[in-house]
Amino acid sequence: MYDRKSNEPWAIVRLISPVQWVVVSRYRSRADAERNLNFCRQQIAEIKFELVFDLPIEKFDRH
Repeated sequence: MYDRKSNEPWAIVRLISPVQWVVVSRYRSRADAERNLNFCRQQIAEIKFELVFDLPIEKFDRH
């Protein structure tokens, strides 16, 4: 099964408040994410964007 979060762990997020954020886009490589983060910051300067490494939490199967 395809899991986008595990294949694209780098994410650009929009900060809504100090404790809330929304994922704007995901990337496989940090370089691609940083390039697009800079573009977002230049185009929409009044919105706060950050780069995060967001791996999925593994679910443990208890027997």
